[in-house]
Amino acid sequence: MRLLLLLYLCISFSGACNELKFDGFATLGVTLTDSENAGIRHHITQPNATYKDEIGFSTSSLGFQLEWQATPKLQFVGQALLKDQEQQNIDNAVQMAFLRYSPTANWQMRVGRTGLDLFMMTEHRDIGYTYTFDHPPTEFYAIVPHQNIDGADIKYTFSQEHGLFSAKLFAGRSTAPIVSDENFFWDIEIKSLYGVVLQWEPLDWTLRANYTITKAGNENEQQLQLQAALSQVPDEVWPNKASLLDSLNIIGKRFDYTAIGVRYDNNQWFFQTEASYIDSNSQVLNELTAGYIGVGTYYKNHTFMATFATAKSNKKTPQRPLISTPQLDLLYNTIIRHTNFYLIDQSTLSVTLRSELSESLAVKVQLEHTSTASLPSTFYLHQGLTGSHLDTDFNTLGISLNWVF
Repeated sequence: MRLLLLLYLCISFSGACNELKFDGFATLGVTLTDSENAGIRHHITQPNATYKDEIGFSTSSLGFQLEWQATPKLQFVGQALLKDQEQQNIDNAVQMAFLRYSPTANWQMRVGRTGLDLFMMTEHRDIGYTYTFDHPPTEFYAIVPHQNIDGADIKYTFSQEHGLFSAKLFAGRSTAPIVSDENFFWDIEIKSLYGVVLQWEPLDWTLRANYTITKAGNENEQQLQLQAALSQVPDEVWPNKASLLDSLNIIGKRFDYTAIGVRYDNNQWFFQTEASYIDSNSQVLNELTAGYIGVGTYYKNHTFMATFATAKSNKKTPQRPLISTPQLDLLYNTIIRHTNFYLIDQSTLSVTLRSELSESLAVKVQLEHTSTASLPSTFYLHQGLTGSHLDTDFNTLGISLNWVF
């Protein structure tokens, strides 16, 4: 909030306003599924999910964007979004609030809250009208809870004979929640966040590469309680206790994110693909790969697309203690929920139909089939996991009306 207030004051005292632009965007989304155990949601920050025989509306959202051209070289951009969140407050609603300074046509500098530029659709992932998917591929876009960064970036762009090239450096910090079963909530802080993005746009192509490094800045109360309880267990009872304690100690752990993306669009056919690799010196999130590829075609006011998305980690479940007691079993199962949060092996095949109703209104229908190696899974909320037959294969139908105004 202090950052937002500072940016507002900077604009207020910057002098005359040459241009003020106000836009809005909305998505009315409906979700249906045949899964009884995996509650469907499209991001790990969402506190609500949809199960079999339910109609879900948690993918709906309403947003507004303000652009204020204070001077020919100075601009303020703000974006607020109302969506499904555990904590509804102004700080969480503000997705962007930054000053942009463009001293020349080639250079651009921003300071404030900007989109965390990990993805091809970073700047418009919440504006459903701008892309074909009913929602960004879950296996790729839902892994990282953070969508924005409080900091600064600098970008250099130049055109050449074969296309447009840009390079961007950014730095800052970010906080975002993770919501999971049994009312688990953790507002995760990442600090010392630095990244570089290279992008090349020759003719009908867009190619980009990203490398980002950061460190974990906080831990939750449950982790501290688990560390205290685990430290009381004798080493001879739990031989791998030291590695478990290390996995629960996340402050200062390093996380590296590497991604590439390619898009081709000749106004008749298109494809878009992204792939990422996450590595760290923390056992919580170590060697996770994710990616998707979507291929589609345009026909009059309609777009047809097929997409395959996948995510997989190499994480293994820690060994149990050598003896079993009710107290040790409870401690082990609680630790597993923390250390195995990013135990992922999942893929989804989807088909999408998008129809333009007008220049500002589109309807999308997307049918998905998901196969996951096991439940619980990072991506979902859960119920009825005590049964012997769980829904590791299920179908989801998403229907959305997307509007910009």
